Amino acid sequence: MLTALSIRDVVLIESLDLEFGSGLSVLTGETGAGKSILLDALGLALGVRADSALVRTGQPQALVSASFDVAAHHPARRLLQDNGLDGETGEPLVIRRIVRADGGSRAFVNDQPASVALVRDLGSVLVEIHGQHDDRGLLNPRGHRALLDEFGRTETSETEKWFAAWRAAEAQLAEAREALDLAARDREWLEHAVAELRQLDPQPGEEDALAKARANMQKGARLADDIAVVNGLLDGPEAGLAQLRQAARKLERIADQHERLTEALEALDRAIAEASEGEDRLREAAEALAYDPQRLEETETRLFEVRALARKHRIEPEALPALAEELVAKLAALDAGTEGLADLERQAIQARQAYAEAA
Repeated sequence: MLTALSIRDVVLIESLDLEFGSGLSVLTGETGAGKSILLDALGLALGVRADSALVRTGQPQALVSASFDVAAHHPARRLLQDNGLDGETGEPLVIRRIVRADGGSRAFVNDQPASVALVRDLGSVLVEIHGQHDDRGLLNPRGHRALLDEFGRTETSETEKWFAAWRAAEAQLAEAREALDLAARDREWLEHAVAELRQLDPQPGEEDALAKARANMQKGARLADDIAVVNGLLDGPEAGLAQLRQAARKLERIADQHERLTEALEALDRAIAEASEGEDRLREAAEALAYDPQRLEETETRLFEVRALARKHRIEPEALPALAEELVAKLAALDAGTEGLADLERQAIQARQAYAEAA
């Protein structure tokens, strides 16, 4: 039942709020009093085509809000539920329509944005507008089934439920068939791609690790001679560190003869310690940068294979393991698709039979 109608800036109406009680309400007036404007405003709230001519002159937009008291099992409730807009039980259903002067419009149901098509569907089950040419509505096939059901006093909820279930099962079956047909066309490619990925067996983070290892070995190849020269200057009987140690041993025998000699010995000890640490770090660097030409070649070959396969599938190298899992799953789904399709076909048949019995 329509309980309230609020109108803002529609044609001649600046602001109007109407409330309707239970029973019959009658609006009367002479020709030109505005009765048709009220119907036009209500029509906007019920989803009729927006017309910028309805916006009051000089105003940016017109607004109409209609409030309805709707029972829990009213068809409008099912429409709201199907579109995720159902409100609290017992709360009024409020439809709001805004029409801009430039012709654009927006619709809201229970203060949530909604399509005009939904508002029109709601209007068709909430309000009946009768005029002098009502008999023409009998020619509209959309109303024939409802008229027949009402004439026969037929309860249709069970039939509607099973019809919806049958249509949903048929849609799911059609979607599965389409997906299976598409996958079947791609089977040869899937099998080849899966075999290629399995043969390469890319690992998470492998491309980054290979690139770092390759870069280190390439550095090692460039720096090997320099590291050997520096190591030769530090190590060996005639090297700098050996000379420092020999000087410290000799100075140690006479350091107690003068304080400056003691200080000199301490300085030499510090230099030896620092030089020894430098020698250790040099050794560690040599080990980290050490390379085997064959291992470098193997690392580069593996790195290039990983990157080439990633380019082939137009993804980043780190995404290859996930792609392998995805394609394996698709291939498995294709293999199991026939059995799954048979289950969906059985469900569709059962739903069709249940609908036929209910009908």
